[in-house]
Amino acid sequence: MRISTAQMYYKGVTAMLDKQAELAKTQQQLATGERILAPSDDPAAATQAMQLEQIIETTKQYQRNGNYAESRLSLEETVLVEVGNILQRVRELAVRANNDTLSAGDRTAIAAEVRSVQKDLVQLANTQDANGEYVFAGFKTATIPFSDDGAGNFTYNGDQGQRALQIGDNRQVTIGDSGDRVFMRVDDGAGGFSSMFDVLYEFATDLEANAPNTATLTKLDSALDNVLTVRASIGARMNSIENQRGANDSFSLLMEENRSKLRDLDYAEAVSRFEQQMLALQASQQSFIKIEGLSLFNYL
Repeated sequence: MRISTAQMYYKGVTAMLDKQAELAKTQQQLATGERILAPSDDPAAATQAMQLEQIIETTKQYQRNGNYAESRLSLEETVLVEVGNILQRVRELAVRANNDTLSAGDRTAIAAEVRSVQKDLVQLANTQDANGEYVFAGFKTATIPFSDDGAGNFTYNGDQGQRALQIGDNRQVTIGDSGDRVFMRVDDGAGGFSSMFDVLYEFATDLEANAPNTATLTKLDSALDNVLTVRASIGARMNSIENQRGANDSFSLLMEENRSKLRDLDYAEAVSRFEQQMLALQASQQSFIKIEGLSLFNYL
């Protein structure tokens, strides 16, 4: 069988190009640290790695949700601490106001302080988060939750909704409490409910009339109990977030380890293969040079 000079050149060049392609692929693997550069390198492993990446990204989103939920609940907790402080202060004033030795002027002075802290209470109830959303408006986060006409009429403009976020495959957490639940659940002593604002307004009105009502203390105790109940619920939710965050971290680490086994490069094997491919390329080049010198024209 006769082999033409052109065919020899073609085979020699093809062999060198193949060796160069193999070497270039190994170099890219070493540069990226990944064994699979294209799905065709290992279709089964590539498919599994993609599935694991989706799981990891979903878990990261759960973590971001948990962080946001924790931040939102922490803000609510801070506000409720201040609300509790106000109610405790008003309770102290109520105890003092029921002292028979106080004059009408003394009670008017106490009423002035109650009016002031009542305004502070409304401001706290209308707290906004860093995104400008009202914390106690339920689902209506763009609506200011509480309004006051100045005549003792306090209106709740939000709803009873509680927003929830997914923090795990099978776990959600509510990220707030409606203003109705927090501020409008004061036992009025007659089988119904009134708001904290009403309690403070009526208390101040009674003091201005020099006629303090001992029922105010009962209402303030009810308001304080409600604040503590909501704070306990917030604490339970924050604990739930913390526990789920730990579970998510462990699960994510396991998924990343599995993905690493599928995609990551064995550097020792790759370096050894690179050196072998380099020697093979050099040998191919040397062979081509020698074959090139076998042309009959060199002997004419």
